[in-house]
Amino acid sequence: MRSWVSIGTAVLFASLLVYTVISNTDGVIVTLPMWQWRTKLWAAMIGSAIVGSVATSLIVTWPLLRLKLQQRRHTRRIAELEQEVHGLRTLPIATDANANAGARAQQKV
Repeated sequence: MRSWVSIGTAVLFASLLVYTVISNTDGVIVTLPMWQWRTKLWAAMIGSAIVGSVATSLIVTWPLLRLKLQQRRHTRRIAELEQEVHGLRTLPIATDANANAGARAQQKV
């Protein structure tokens, strides 16, 4: 099901791209600070969409990478704490009788 949706989306996007190229063949001048060039309208539209997509991806990717690094650190710390808790659970529990006998032995010395 997911692959059909992907294929349908790709076909829709390709047809939209072809329609944009066919219907926007006028020449325009793209002006950026200290840079100016003449191109077709469809190229300017598609170029701006690509630049916007890349910029958005970079802006979204930075916090995602930071969160993944934090997750890795927290996972490692949780594993350490789990081992410590397991170690504490397996320690023998000193009974009161053993503790009293140990205290008496120390008093005799």
